Amino acid sequence: MSSIVFRCALLIVVGLGLEGCQTPFWMNKKKTPPPPPPAPVVQAPAPLTKEQQVVKMLILNGEYTLSQNMLLTPKNDNAYDYFRAALKLDPNNQRAKGGLQGIVMRYVDLARQAAARGNYSQATTMLNNARSVDPTNLLIKEVSDGLSEQIKSAPPVEPYRGGAHEFLLDASLVGKDDPKILARIAEVTNKVKETNSLAMIIARTDVEGRWIYQKMREAAPGYRVRGDIKLGSPVRIILEPVAQ
Repeated sequence: MSSIVFRCALLIVVGLGLEGCQTPFWMNKKKTPPPPPPAPVVQAPAPLTKEQQVVKMLILNGEYTLSQNMLLTPKNDNAYDYFRAALKLDPNNQRAKGGLQGIVMRYVDLARQAAARGNYSQATTMLNNARSVDPTNLLIKEVSDGLSEQIKSAPPVEPYRGGAHEFLLDASLVGKDDPKILARIAEVTNKVKETNSLAMIIARTDVEGRWIYQKMREAAPGYRVRGDIKLGSPVRIILEPVAQ
C-alpha cells in the first residue's frame, strides 16, 4: 500500500516538474521579420520642351564646329553663331557660355603660336577675333600686352611682297568704297575669270573677307566667283588652280 502511495506521489512530482519546464506554445512561435522598406521611387526626367531640344541641338553643333576650328566662319555654320543662338533662347546656359570661352581660348592659343613664329600680324588678327567674341576677357588683354612688348623688341620685318599669284590689297581701304581698292579688286577678278582660278581671300576678319568677296561678285556680274575665305594677314587674294 505504501509503495502505491509513493509511486503516485512520485508521478505527481515529476508531472509538476515537467509542467514547470514546458514553455507555452504561443511563446514558441517564430517571430515574423518586418517587411523590407519600400524601394525609393525614382522620378523619370521630364521630357524636354521643343525650345530645350533646339538649345541642345545648337550646343551640339557649336561643340562640333569648335572641334573642327570653324570658329567664326563659314557664315551661319560656325561655333560662335551656334553658341550665341543657344544663349538667346537660354541666357543662363553654362554649356553655351563655356563654348564661347572655348573659342576665345582657341584664338588666344593661335595668337601665341603666331607670335612664337614671329608672325605678329597674324597674332594680332587672332587676338582681334578673340576680342570680338568676348571684349572684356582679361586673358586677351594679358596676351595682347605681352605681344605689344614682343613687337617693340623685335627687329624690323621686311614687308610682305607675295608670290606670282598673290595680289595684295590696301588694308586701310578694305570695307570702304574707295575707287582705288575697287579697281584693284576688279583687276584681280578679271584674272580669276581669265585663268578660271579659285579665289582664296585672306582677310583679317570674316567681315572683311565677305566684303571682298561681295565686291568681286559685283565686279563680274553673272560670273560665279569660286573660292574661300581664310583669316590671316596681310590682306590679299591668292589665285589657285582648279583641281582636275
